Amino acid sequence: MRLLGHGGRGGGRRFRWLAATHALGPDVDLVGVDLDAALVAEAGHLARAEGLDCRFVHGNAFDLPEAATVYISTGVLHHFRGPALAEFFRSQAASPAYAFCHFDIAATRLAPLGAWIFHRARMRHPLGRHDGVASARRAHSDEALLRAARVPGITPLLYEPRGAANPFCTTLRPIIGVRPHLEDPFRRFLGRAARRLVGPDHLFECTR
Repeated sequence: MRLLGHGGRGGGRRFRWLAATHALGPDVDLVGVDLDAALVAEAGHLARAEGLDCRFVHGNAFDLPEAATVYISTGVLHHFRGPALAEFFRSQAASPAYAFCHFDIAATRLAPLGAWIFHRARMRHPLGRHDGVASARRAHSDEALLRAARVPGITPLLYEPRGAANPFCTTLRPIIGVRPHLEDPFRRFLGRAARRLVGPDHLFECTR
């Protein structure tokens, strides 16, 4: 399986964690991709220093010679505005990939405050702190994400937090896309947790 991540921000922390923990098993090729060559170089340097079995390349994740089995990203979706968001999902539907999973900021009233606290603790530079809060304010609603991801060949699903979940601990929310023939096996694999998957038809009915 080839897991390809879009975006190398933060030194490729997500991919380096996956490589370090072997969370996905031994037969996974982890490839991080970013359009920023400096971020790719830094992520690659850190991975080599840590002796991790993953690599980082400069370019567009959808233009590489070998397609991914699964695309993932963290904190990328809010950068796509208007038609570009739908095009992002269409590119994945047009690829041979079986699925995608993109974590992005949940559009809640507490998101800007949570982003401010997180970036205040983690970022030293004022611009980094400002960018974190600005990103939270640009977060897409659940409806906007599901509408944009509703393209032929992919079934989009949001993984919603439990009703009693601490809102400060649910800042990031994944939108998942699977090929239609894989939806039932995916739900069976999740078991009881599959009840937290929300599809576009259910969500739009609840918001009318």
